[in-house]
Amino acid sequence: MSAVLEDLPRGGVETPPMDERDVLAAELTARLEGAASSGLPVAPHSRLGRLAALFGLSEFETDVVAVLWTTAFDPDLRTALLDRDGPHLTPRGIAQCCSHPARVRLSSESPLRVWRLVDEHPLIDGSAALAIDPHIVAWLEGEPELDRALTGRARRLAPTFELPSWPLERWAAQLKEGLERGLRWRVRLETEDPILAAACATAVARRVQLPVLRVDLAGPAGEEAADRALRAHRQAYLDTCALYFDAGAASHWIPIPFALQFVAGTAAPAPAEGVRDIVLRLAAPTVDERCMLWRAALPGAAAWPQQQLDALALHAEAGVDDIARVAAAEPVDVDAALHALRGAAQNDFDGLAQRIDAQFGWDDLVVPEPVHERLSEIAFEARERGRLWADAGAARLYPQGRGLVALFAGPPGTGKTMAAQVIASELGLDLWRVDVSAVLSKWVGETAQHLQKILSARTARRAVLFFDEADALYGKRVEEIRDAQDRYANMDVSHLMVALEAYDGIILMATNLRANIDGAFMRRIRHCVEFPRPDQNARRAIWGRVVAALFGIDVLGADDLDRLSRLEATGAQIKNAALSAVFAARRAGSPPDTRLLGRMLARELAKDGSGLSQRDLDAMLEDGK
Repeated sequence: MSAVLEDLPRGGVETPPMDERDVLAAELTARLEGAASSGLPVAPHSRLGRLAALFGLSEFETDVVAVLWTTAFDPDLRTALLDRDGPHLTPRGIAQCCSHPARVRLSSESPLRVWRLVDEHPLIDGSAALAIDPHIVAWLEGEPELDRALTGRARRLAPTFELPSWPLERWAAQLKEGLERGLRWRVRLETEDPILAAACATAVARRVQLPVLRVDLAGPAGEEAADRALRAHRQAYLDTCALYFDAGAASHWIPIPFALQFVAGTAAPAPAEGVRDIVLRLAAPTVDERCMLWRAALPGAAAWPQQQLDALALHAEAGVDDIARVAAAEPVDVDAALHALRGAAQNDFDGLAQRIDAQFGWDDLVVPEPVHERLSEIAFEARERGRLWADAGAARLYPQGRGLVALFAGPPGTGKTMAAQVIASELGLDLWRVDVSAVLSKWVGETAQHLQKILSARTARRAVLFFDEADALYGKRVEEIRDAQDRYANMDVSHLMVALEAYDGIILMATNLRANIDGAFMRRIRHCVEFPRPDQNARRAIWGRVVAALFGIDVLGADDLDRLSRLEATGAQIKNAALSAVFAARRAGSPPDTRLLGRMLARELAKDGSGLSQRDLDAMLEDGK
């Protein structure tokens, strides 16, 4: 069999298949009439000659294929052979007819058996009846047919797109040089994006002048899967095309694998005999490349404002498969595209995180101006970071720590969670709150494993992760280690820090106890924002927005809001008090007033041990106080 790709026969046949078969049939007829010469006349560039060269057939094996092929179309010739050999076409009869040494069966190592070109059916006398594979007959006849055993599992891949960041010429040159030296390549396309992998495979194969046949080998391993794998390589030889297998395909023994095959996925396949592995690491498309892909996938995107298209391209690492799914929904504008993109997200956190419906905007967040400015900086960095890390110089300078990690610190109810929702909404991303209670484990190393699972999930790279009560995860390490439990606890914290530093996505954290967080962890945080308790002006603004949303704009006047804002409370306490007042007012069948709202707020304050007596409440709500 040919050892290099360039030796594989390409192009057409010197004579039409029908003429070739007629010549072979005439020669067989002459043999039956007593001709003494050995072997059948097989032209090197004929269909049969090409088949013999492809699979390394001996002269006898070539004659076996010739006899089975011609007799399949010539009943009279078949009858004449059977009259000499018995009720079946056998190796013994074909050897006698074509003047080869006598033999009763094909060799176990015969390419006819190994490549399933011919099937043997044992007979009682120790011989075997022979039957040619119908797909081989179709190929010899010049019919472009897919092996029926691969029907529904194989298709040609058409070239789609090429990313400017791919060094395609360098990759192709390396493959060509190896093929010229007789190497057989298995190219692993390291990416989680199947569309990206397929596009790269066709782009590389086009440069070595090969089409690509994609074959699905998924399913339980066994004889059937092994047969499909072998037939896939056989089809590649017959059609001279590279093979492409999806991620997770099991490796099967192939006598001599085709010279070029692609395997998509991040998991390394098992070593295969006779092939040289090469890994092409396909990074996620850059911002500019995503912009190009959006334009190509959405014909109407050219009419969208460039600023909006840039915002869509800046979406956290939307893969090519994500873009294709969104394009199938035919969004009419950027907002519809973002909505479809978020709807396509899959939950692969295994219960370690829950999605929060982030619909708050900047106007809903009542915080001091310095805090608002810091949050705006975080949102800007989250949008722009993709462009920065696409620059090779910046990426080289920061091999780690490319992620955006921000910590929101302050008393409960001061707007930390709402700030995370506002930023996620501003970015058009889903917000996933990590369940710290599920992440923490009493077993050594399991906490780090849980966190690593969250950070490596594909959903995480297309979302904002929110860690509430971060001090529970990143608490200070024990300085005086007294037992193994202290040592393992310190190891867990160290592992968590390493995992966080290696993560390149967006993480927002909140804590009520900043002083409890380990100092080494604080150094790994890009932004630390302090959320103070709201002052009277902030409380008045919060009361006004909550009351207007729940009861209507004209329920309370300015003086009523002023009186309510005198009561010191956090934003969360004000919202809870207003919600309680909604149900109390509906139960009483009367509109709410400042006293009802004040009484509900007093209940909220009592939860923290700072409740007000009715006298104190009345005094604070009086005019002029």
